[in-house]
Amino acid sequence: MPVSPDQLLAEILHQHQAKSILLIGNTTLPALQQYLSANTGVTQYCRPTLDSTDLTDFPDRFDLCLITDDLNKLDKAKGTELIGGIRNRLCHHIYLFLPLAQQAATDQWQVGDLFALGLKRVAEFKRPIDANDGETENPTAVLSCFAYQIENYIKKRDWNNARYWANPENFGKYWW
Repeated sequence: MPVSPDQLLAEILHQHQAKSILLIGNTTLPALQQYLSANTGVTQYCRPTLDSTDLTDFPDRFDLCLITDDLNKLDKAKGTELIGGIRNRLCHHIYLFLPLAQQAATDQWQVGDLFALGLKRVAEFKRPIDANDGETENPTAVLSCFAYQIENYIKKRDWNNARYWANPENFGKYWW
């Protein structure tokens, strides 16, 4: 299990061996910079912010999409449209790194909002908050990593085959 977000990102990049990466948010990710320097020919598109209307600007699909905590700058409705648009149009592998508050207000991202978009929690990282950050009630912040992978989104149904069919010899022949 990775002990830092950077180690997790390095494992993700090594696992996927992506040839095209869409990065939304912070562009100074050390693991990503190492991956790009070690793998020539990888295309990277960086956008500090992105709106769901900008999704039609891209000519092709991406192998991997990384979204950093800049998603908190968008309101939840626009963020939901953005993630849904990326998932449906641009990329089948999305990794979202987002700090979640323990007692989130209704206008902030909550775990249930991300689950509703088909994302699964991969890891959580706790880090102490600097005294200058202005947060004194919660001494640690939680950075969560969520993932969407089309291969794992819908499980193959075991019952939808000839073995469980009333007339197995007619399975796949007739549709009503």
